[in-house]
Amino acid sequence: MKHAYANHYAEGRFLPSRGTARMPVVDPSTGVEAGHVASCSTEDVERAIGSARSGFQAWSRSTLDERREALGRLHAQLSARADEATRLLAQEIGCPVWLGGLMQLPMPLKGLELAIEAIGQIDWEERVGNGVVERVPSGVLAAITPWNFPLHQIVAKVAAAIAAGCTVVLKPSEVAPGAAMVFAEAAHAAGLPAGVFNLVWGGPDVGEQLVRHPGVDRISFTGSTHVGRRIMAAAAEGPKPVTLELGGKSAAVLLEDADLDAALPAVLRMSMANSGQACVCQSRLIAPRRLVPEIRRRLQDGLDHWPVGSPLDPATRLGPVATKAQFERVQAMIRRAVAQGGDLVFGGASPDSEARAGFFVQPTLVDGVTPAMELAQEEVFGPVLALMPYDDERQAIEMANATRYGLSGAVWSGDADRARAAARQMKTGQVVINGAPQNLATPFGGWGWSGFGRENGRFGIEELLNYRALHGA
Repeated sequence: MKHAYANHYAEGRFLPSRGTARMPVVDPSTGVEAGHVASCSTEDVERAIGSARSGFQAWSRSTLDERREALGRLHAQLSARADEATRLLAQEIGCPVWLGGLMQLPMPLKGLELAIEAIGQIDWEERVGNGVVERVPSGVLAAITPWNFPLHQIVAKVAAAIAAGCTVVLKPSEVAPGAAMVFAEAAHAAGLPAGVFNLVWGGPDVGEQLVRHPGVDRISFTGSTHVGRRIMAAAAEGPKPVTLELGGKSAAVLLEDADLDAALPAVLRMSMANSGQACVCQSRLIAPRRLVPEIRRRLQDGLDHWPVGSPLDPATRLGPVATKAQFERVQAMIRRAVAQGGDLVFGGASPDSEARAGFFVQPTLVDGVTPAMELAQEEVFGPVLALMPYDDERQAIEMANATRYGLSGAVWSGDADRARAAARQMKTGQVVINGAPQNLATPFGGWGWSGFGRENGRFGIEELLNYRALHGA
């Protein structure tokens, strides 16, 4: 059965999308069209922005309790749709159901919980001398989200906006429309006031209309660095502030005393999960040269436990990549890595891969990668791990920092102080030390080509607030 996503959401209701474009939704397991998204017309987008502006007049004056209650209702409605969302993510982006249940749904639900808690952690008003400094909502937010972790990215932006007293026009990726529609249905069922949340469909033309529109006060974008640059340039005409969460080329650094039994399975999980389609994917493993033979062997054994198959099968660890374009990009990058001198240890670009149905890429390990190679510099967004040997710790840190990106990273050491000292030398927005659990209450965002601005917890809410100083108040 094909899905037809024919409605957008504005003024507190679902409305027919009147654009002429029909964007195909392709099942990445088969390569066959499984539905379509009806693009919004220019008038549809204008209506959604108008809805958000009208909604802001009331929601900006909402109480903190009203915001908490709205987010609580949204949490309940989204939780009730978890199974549906997991199935749609498997069918539309190839995310295995095990990962949907482990990360794709728990992360946004936790994000909502943390946004509720964070409302009480912010100093909404403080006295400074003869003045009162207020933190006030910044207005209408245009939120442009990707397909790889669609619900998490939607919640990261929308929950923060609701908590801040802002309103939102969301343009999600047409690659993963099911997740966005599940969220819209949850928002509607939660009884959010009309205009607080709005959703439009479309390609770059709709995105540009949102970014340039005088009725939009700020932009939050998650996606490629290339598109992020274009958005920043267009927003500068406003001018209006932007939050950009862009690409990554994260390194996991194994120090000489690292516990390989703990580190290597964790690195494999962080490089392979979601078929490597994560901005925080640890796609570079920087390891002591003398340990590389043992590490190669262990990684080969570990990759045997990442079977490729149907994302709807609970036994599948690795589904397809999400699109044909991504499949072709990953295959080409693997071939170029070998041509540039990389040693293909496991997986690789299969000669007959283009003859098979679906966009399946084998889990791949390439040894002997040097900092100058493409595989060490460019985001792959596929299940490809580059093994990079080093001779001393100083060189290891230099290699970790030898990219234009700075989103995430990891350090492993048997000495916690040594690990922290190495982590503090890494030019990146976050560093995971010895496989520490994910902490969605901390600020998330990057340096350099990975963008700027922060999401999650109170930091994501504060990103959407303006200061107002009342002198003599």
